[in-house]
Amino acid sequence: MRGHSDADTYAANYKRYAAAMSGVDPSIRLIAVGDNNMEWNRTVLGAAGPQIDYLAIHHYYGAAEMGGDSSNLMAHALSYERFYKQVADVLREVVPGRTIRLAINEWNTALPLPRQHSMESALYAARLMNVFERSDIVAMSAVSDLVNGWSGGVIQASRDAVFVTPTYLVNELYNRRQGAARFAAQVSSPTFDTSKEGKDVPYLDVVASRSADGQNIFIKAVNTNPERSLRTEVHVGGAPVASSAVMETINGRSMGEANSFSNPTAISMKTKTIKTGSDFVVVFPEHSISVITLKVLRSATRSRQ
Repeated sequence: MRGHSDADTYAANYKRYAAAMSGVDPSIRLIAVGDNNMEWNRTVLGAAGPQIDYLAIHHYYGAAEMGGDSSNLMAHALSYERFYKQVADVLREVVPGRTIRLAINEWNTALPLPRQHSMESALYAARLMNVFERSDIVAMSAVSDLVNGWSGGVIQASRDAVFVTPTYLVNELYNRRQGAARFAAQVSSPTFDTSKEGKDVPYLDVVASRSADGQNIFIKAVNTNPERSLRTEVHVGGAPVASSAVMETINGRSMGEANSFSNPTAISMKTKTIKTGSDFVVVFPEHSISVITLKVLRSATRSRQ
């Protein structure tokens, strides 16, 4: 556990080095090491806040934290929304008037194999990435690791084979369907209770955004229910959309299904065309991650220009 003296020492050293680097190149952007401990963040920001642009925080969650209840994993990502609001409050208090955003430059589950490479881990990843997208202060994120490194590496390579994990598939899909502007999304969903992460947690997690050119709306939906699909009514307000859309879904036969060298596509992505419009119904399969890409009609795009 890092304490006040550690934070004081780090902040003093960081302030000195930051001043030296900025003196050489004023255009650089500086990142300081933050923590899930808010007192550490407060100390670092108090000393080095005027010099930094980003505060880096790491998120890991695994079997020890779950306490034998897998529903805690499905709910835990939502706790970071509350945490980010606390960080934002500290930023306004300690460094008022300065724009400092978060860099979540390490995040992952920390589960034993094969769960680390399973649909379960991918669902957590997708819900967490939805939280990132909903946040006003998260500027960047990076899953750890990319290739091997530890069992969390989203690309697993041996001497003669390679496979990608379900968490890799989520990152790849979300990267291709990244919006430039977030839309408000109101979601009504069945809920579940957990032993450590609270009660009445929604199974369905949704974030919506618009592409930079205004021609597409992306709906990212995570159904964390391990047993039931969710028949969902969707209403799109503010822009007319085409009567059909592409829906890409990451899923496997069960929550525990995992990719491996012997079965590299147990979890995979499937694409289909669905009927849409301003109001439509879609079924999100059990334990699935889906992205719907709606086409905004050209007349609506012109009217905004």
